[in-house]
Amino acid sequence: MTEILSAFINNFDQLNLFIIGASLVLFIAARPICRWLSDDDGLSIRISMMRVLNSLIILGVLADELLLRDETLLSKLTYSLIVIYFAVVGTQFINFLIHQRFGKVRKSKSKRQVSDTYSSRGLSLFVAAVVTVVAIVSCLRILGLNSLLEAGGAVGIIGIFLAMTQASWAPDIISGLIILNSRMAEEGDVVQFNMGNRNIVASIFKTKVFHTEFLDLSNNHRLMVRNAKLRDYGLQNLSRFASAKGLRERLLFNIGYAHSQQEVTDMMNRAFAEIDKSESLREHQFEPEVMVLDTGDYAVEWAVNYYIKDVKQLLKIKQIFRSYILAESVRSNISLATPNLQINQVSVDQGLLKESPLPKQAPEKIS
Repeated sequence: MTEILSAFINNFDQLNLFIIGASLVLFIAARPICRWLSDDDGLSIRISMMRVLNSLIILGVLADELLLRDETLLSKLTYSLIVIYFAVVGTQFINFLIHQRFGKVRKSKSKRQVSDTYSSRGLSLFVAAVVTVVAIVSCLRILGLNSLLEAGGAVGIIGIFLAMTQASWAPDIISGLIILNSRMAEEGDVVQFNMGNRNIVASIFKTKVFHTEFLDLSNNHRLMVRNAKLRDYGLQNLSRFASAKGLRERLLFNIGYAHSQQEVTDMMNRAFAEIDKSESLREHQFEPEVMVLDTGDYAVEWAVNYYIKDVKQLLKIKQIFRSYILAESVRSNISLATPNLQINQVSVDQGLLKESPLPKQAPEKIS
C-alpha cells in the first residue's frame, strides 16, 4: 500500500503537489480566514464560495495529472480558477483594511463593531471593480483568448451588460452612498418613516450596497428596503435629539367636554407620578406637558408630551404609559372613549318625529 501511494505521488510534479497541499490547507482554514476578514453577515456564503473554489482547483489538478498530463484546456481552466480564488480573497483582504481604516468604530453591548462610511463604501466598490477587471483580463490571457481580448470583445460585452442593467443597480448604489455621506442615518440609529399605509419605527441594522436592513421595533422582524426607495420615504432619525432633554414624545387622547381642563390635567399628572414611582422610563426631571390640541365636535383632543432617551424602547414605553393613564382615568371616573354626538342627535331627531306627527289629511267627499 505504501509503495502504491509513493508511486502515485511520484507521478505528480512539485508544482501540482504544492497546489493541492495549499488548497487543502486553505479549504480547512476557510472559516477562520473569512471570520477574520469579515463580520458574521454573509459569512457562510463566503466560506462556501472559498471551499467550492478550493475543491474545483484540486479536482482540476488531479484530472490534469491522472488523465491528460499535458498543457491542455483543463490545466488552463485550473489556473484560471486559481486566479479567481486569489481575486476573491484579495478583495476581501483589501476591503478589510479599508473597513478598519475608513470605517466608523462603535461599541454595542461591549462589542467593538466597525460600520461603513461614505469613504469605505466608495473605496470598496472601486477596489472590487479594479480587481474584477484584472481577474477577467488575466483569465482571458491564460485561456489564450488574446484575439478576443485585443478586439475588446469580452470587456465590451461586460460593459454592454452593465449599461443595459444600470437602471436596476445604479440608483441603489448611488442612494446608498448619499445616505452614508449625509450621516443622517447610521447603523444603530432608530428611524421612523411611512412605507405605504404603515408607519415604521425601526433600528438600522446594516446599510449595504443595494439595500438597507432594519429591525422593526413593533414586531422584532428584519425589514429590507431598497436604498433608492428609502430616500423617497423621508427618514426621521429619532436617535438624533434636537434638545438635550432627549426625544420629545406625545400621547393623544379624546376626552368629552363634560370634564374640565383642570380635571384632565390633574388626572394626567397623577398617572405620571405613579409611572415615576414604579418605572424609570422617562426623564422625570422634566414635568409632563398636558395641553389641549384640538376642540372638535365630539370631544377635546388632549396631548401629553414627555421626554425619553432610551429610543429603542419607544413603543414599549408608550404602551406602559397608556396602561397607567387608563388605570388612573378609571379611578378618576374620566372616560377615554370618544363621545359620539351623532347618535344622540339621531335619537333626538327620532323623538321629535314621534312628538310631531304629520297632520292627517281630510277624507275626500263622495259625490
